[in-house]
Amino acid sequence: MHWDKSKWLGMAGTLALSLALGAPLAGAAEETSREDYIARVEPICKTNVEANSRIFKGAKNEVKAGELKKGSTHFFRAATALGKTIKQIEAVPRPAADEAKLTRWIGLLHGEQSYFQKIGSALAAGDKYKAQNLSVKLNRNSNQANNAILALDFKYCRIDPSKFN
Repeated sequence: MHWDKSKWLGMAGTLALSLALGAPLAGAAEETSREDYIARVEPICKTNVEANSRIFKGAKNEVKAGELKKGSTHFFRAATALGKTIKQIEAVPRPAADEAKLTRWIGLLHGEQSYFQKIGSALAAGDKYKAQNLSVKLNRNSNQANNAILALDFKYCRIDPSKFN
C-alpha cells in the first residue's frame, strides 16, 4: 500500500486535533469540593425521597390489613427507584477528602436497595415475620448510612427509615 504525502498530513492533523481536544479533558479532572458534591447529589436524593413518598403511600395500611402481596409491590418499586438513584450518585465525582466516607455510604445504599428487595420478597411470600425482621436490619443499615455521611451537610440524602415501616 502506498501512502502519499496528503494522507500522512491528514492523519497527522487528525492526531494533533485529537490530542489538542483531549488536553482540556485531562485538566478538567480538577478536584471536586465537598460543597460542589453536595450541590450535585442533593437534587438526586430529593427526587428519590419524593418518589418514595409516592411509592410507599398506603404500604403500611396494606401490610396491616394482611394484604402482603399488595404491600410487597411498594418495596419492589422502591428498590428499582433506589437502584437508579445510586447509579446517578455514583456518576458524580467525589471529593478526595471524603472518598472513603462516600464509598462506604454508597455501599450502604446498595444494602438499602437489597433490603427493599428482600422485604418485598418476604411480603410476596406471605412471611410477615421475616419482613419485620428484615425491616429491623433495614433500619440498622439506614442508621449506618446516615452515620457514614454525618460530616457532610446533607438534607435529602439522609435516610428516614420511619417512612419504610
